[in-house]
Amino acid sequence: MSRPEIGLHQRNTENQKPMEETKIYTVPKYRVRYAEDFKHKICREFLSGNYTKEELQKKYAVKGKSRLLGWLRELGYISVKSIQPMRKPRVKKPQKRKPVPEDIKELENALQDAELKAEVYRKMIEIAEQQYKIKIRKNSNTK
Repeated sequence: MSRPEIGLHQRNTENQKPMEETKIYTVPKYRVRYAEDFKHKICREFLSGNYTKEELQKKYAVKGKSRLLGWLRELGYISVKSIQPMRKPRVKKPQKRKPVPEDIKELENALQDAELKAEVYRKMIEIAEQQYKIKIRKNSNTK
C-alpha cells in the first residue's frame, strides 16, 4: 500500500512486480446521459424561437442551468462568442376593427334575446312565489 501523504511507501523488491496505477472512472448516480438525437431536437426547438431555455428544461425535464447552452456549443449550433439572452416572443394582439353593420345587427338581436330571457325568468319567479307562497328573490338592500 502506498500513501505518500502520511509517509507510507511501498518498497519494491526484485521479485515483486511494480504496482500499476489504474484509474477507475465512475459516473455519479445523479448524472444523466442524453442521446445525441434528443440533444439536437431540443437545440433546434430552442433556436426556432418558440421556447425559452427554461420552458424547454421544464418540458423535457432537463436538469442543469447551463446544459442546453453547453449542447448548443458542443453540437456546433453557436460559437462561444455569439450567445445572447433570448427574449420571449411577442404575441401579436388582434387589431381592433370598426364594427360592420351586420355585426351591429347581430349584436342587437343577441341583446334582444337576452332581455327576453331575463323577462321570462322574472315571470317564472313571480308565478312560483305566488303558487308556492315562498320568497325566492333575495332582498338586495339588507345587511
